[in-house]
Amino acid sequence: MNALRLTSHAAIRMQQRGIPAWYLRLLVEHGETRHDGHGAVIKSVSKSTRQHLRGVLSQHEYAKAERYFGVYAVVSPDDAVITAAHRTHRRFH
Repeated sequence: MNALRLTSHAAIRMQQRGIPAWYLRLLVEHGETRHDGHGAVIKSVSKSTRQHLRGVLSQHEYAKAERYFGVYAVVSPDDAVITAAHRTHRRFH
């Protein structure tokens, strides 16, 4: 994977919200993708993503990542991370 591109907004929000860059990279690379309806995509961890990560990560890495599974990221069409946050409500469609 290429270097992760962050907007200045995303970098500030990650620092404010305690989201590590290594986890954001993992999320963008392996997370489930949903379109937000405005051209960007939302990357998050679903049950199937958890199963996939169990196979990709060591047991120690998985345990370390597990505390951030409630984090989502918004990625622009040009593959820059716009923002990242902790999910506080389940989103229904």
